[in-house]
Amino acid sequence: MPQTAPIERVRADADFGPTAAFAPSFDDLLASGEPELMRGALRGWLAMGDRGGNRADATYVYEEWLKAGGEPELIRESLAQWLAGNATTAPNAAAEEASFVCQAWLRAGGEPELVRDALGAWAELHGQLPVASFLYRAWLSAGGEVQAFSGPICDWLAAHTNDEGEAHSLYCAWLEHGGEPALVAPSLERWLAAHAQDEPVGPVCASWLRAGGDPRLIVEPAVRWLGAHAQSERACFLYTAWLDAGGRRELLRTPIERWLSVHGDSLGSSFVYDAWLKAGGEPEPIRASLVGWLEANAAAKGASFLYEAWLKAGGEPALVRDAIGVWLAEHSGLTPGVPYLYEAWFAAGGDPELVREPIRDWLTVNATKLSASFVLQEWLENGGEPAVISDSLLRWMRVHGQSVCARYVRRAWVEAGQLPVTATGQ
Repeated sequence: MPQTAPIERVRADADFGPTAAFAPSFDDLLASGEPELMRGALRGWLAMGDRGGNRADATYVYEEWLKAGGEPELIRESLAQWLAGNATTAPNAAAEEASFVCQAWLRAGGEPELVRDALGAWAELHGQLPVASFLYRAWLSAGGEVQAFSGPICDWLAAHTNDEGEAHSLYCAWLEHGGEPALVAPSLERWLAAHAQDEPVGPVCASWLRAGGDPRLIVEPAVRWLGAHAQSERACFLYTAWLDAGGRRELLRTPIERWLSVHGDSLGSSFVYDAWLKAGGEPEPIRASLVGWLEANAAAKGASFLYEAWLKAGGEPALVRDAIGVWLAEHSGLTPGVPYLYEAWFAAGGDPELVREPIRDWLTVNATKLSASFVLQEWLENGGEPAVISDSLLRWMRVHGQSVCARYVRRAWVEAGQLPVTATGQ
């Protein structure tokens, strides 16, 4: 562990009392990794400034504070001054060390703008070193402006296409934080050719697709990769990105079936099921594995989206009926977006009884919303008992009886065998 310069032992009276027998050194406090223990000593160190702080060792102090979870704001002013004097001057050891401080600042949630100039100066001196990828990734992940370092990042990727290092992580960071896919397409194509069977290829291809990159660039590498990694847990990201981007489903049918045979009941596999169904995939290839998923995850928070996708894709309602009942019992009929599940259930021919009480509860709270017309109609048009929604329907008519939707609500009400109602709910 690097040591700070011979700084006087900091006696934090507020923490240890003026007569304490033991006063830990500044190094001891920093090494504790506990912000509450470090804060008083750090404030004292900051107050000493150049007289006692020995700024040559400032990198260690700043890093330890940030890595321990200390708030960036406490060291903001001091760090800005230190960077101005050490990171934007001629090449020296301090300039290289500044990269570690910048990374720690960005990863701790500090604002990117504070270290932008320092990072730029460092990039001019060391921007092609293998370790530079960590700094670029920290900048992108912290929300730093992509264009600020697009040149150095693209140059770095072009120079490291055959490395065994961290190029894959930088490609993903670039693509996932708004970087233009076309700018890295030439180097990525070479990188994919050099690493065709490597584990990171799948996630990189997924990031490329999610960023709107041309699918043709990654089709062959992705297919080759799936030949070796179809059952890899991380393959799910490629499956979902491929399907969401409109890629050919038939190329994934067998790999997805193999993947589901291993991971089909995991909570995260819901995204693969959902993507397959929404991309137009038929229900049958995923049916058997979905049964296992339902047994394990019926009440999962996001499961309603999967149920909706299954029903809209033509899957039989009976397969998900019990699971929907479990989900509604857990999350109630008032969950945002639940009317879409009701709509899918009725459109697939599901029976009204399953959703009777959830719909009653939803209408009790939402009957005066214009969108409630769809719930009222669906209930009536699919054989639901009029008495269940009669009070809510009258409340809705008093507010929206003159709207265009009101005609369809009144018609559904009459076709359900009820007496006509007026625009005022009479």
